[in-house]
Amino acid sequence: MIGLIRDAYEFVSLPVLTVFLFHNRQFDKAYKLTWRRKFRLALRMYRNTKQVQTGTSNRAHMAMAAKIFEIPAKTEGVIVEAGCWKGGTTANLSLVADIVGRDLIVYDSFEGLPAATEGDRWANAFGEGAFRGELEEVRGNVERLGVIERCQFRKGWFADTLGGHTEPIVAAFLDVDYQASMHDCVLGLWPHLTDTGYLFIDEYVRLDYCALFFSERFWRTYFDRPPPGLMGAGTGIAIGQYFVGPFRSMPPIQGPMSIGWTRKDFYGEWDFEADDVPDTPLAGGPGAAHGPEGWTTTTLPSTEEGATQLAAKMDETEESRRELTSRLEALAATDEGSAQLAAKMVETEEGRRRLAERLEELAATEDGASPASPN
Repeated sequence: MIGLIRDAYEFVSLPVLTVFLFHNRQFDKAYKLTWRRKFRLALRMYRNTKQVQTGTSNRAHMAMAAKIFEIPAKTEGVIVEAGCWKGGTTANLSLVADIVGRDLIVYDSFEGLPAATEGDRWANAFGEGAFRGELEEVRGNVERLGVIERCQFRKGWFADTLGGHTEPIVAAFLDVDYQASMHDCVLGLWPHLTDTGYLFIDEYVRLDYCALFFSERFWRTYFDRPPPGLMGAGTGIAIGQYFVGPFRSMPPIQGPMSIGWTRKDFYGEWDFEADDVPDTPLAGGPGAAHGPEGWTTTTLPSTEEGATQLAAKMDETEESRRELTSRLEALAATDEGSAQLAAKMVETEEGRRRLAERLEELAATEDGASPASPN
């Protein structure tokens, strides 16, 4: 029922959304965006997201389009997408790229999520390979729903491919999940953004993730500049969605369907200084001075996020299921691995339930009875 209500709202509100996002006098007249073309684009974007599984909504795609249409046609530069999954967003961005006469460069491993990097709070050892879309599958989806002639696909891990990027960028969309991947993307792509170029992100519901764009240490260290800040941190920019945040306590009928974004020339540094600095810092809250211990994160804990990645991987292909099963069996074959699996299982209610069922099976077997059938 909730899904039906959401779908009905998205469809009924599409004309209003189109008017509010695309009635913009800053759109470059060179793109010849008549209202007929605007409504046709909006409807096509909506239909595409219903035909290809995508991690972002048609609303997010339209919001990015609205900003790209503001970029003067005379400004040289390409559009970049980092992380494309099945190619649903790629297809919609290719439609926008065709309207503005620009190339769309797509960076992806086409092997799913990378191996976890030490220190990355959002990486999961069992998430490797999740959200995988083969290059042929992505190309096929774009050929069917978008404008494949506008696309260039650059296969490989971000750490290996982004260092070779040379083209100026007017807009980049990063949908990369992990902190390490976001780090690689910002370092590789930010220097190529035009002075008023846009950078969009999908992981805007995570405040600790958005904090990258407010981190004075990061921007001073890598770019010798103040942080640019981020529009939409925590809840996304306003595009008619119903999501007030935080994600971890979201009412069932709400859902984040937006994006966060910043621009090359934005300034997001707190520069007010006072002379009332205490000798000893005052109590600031229940958690540690550094790190997440004791604090409430605004999205799902990384353990639950890992469970989502596992579920996605199990749903993809028979090959991915076999690969995951093999890795789990290898891990369980050692005492240390068994302990790790048990620890993971008790972190969630579902894991505790399944562990209890397994213990009952073992107890029944030891008593000479037949093991209970798993649910």
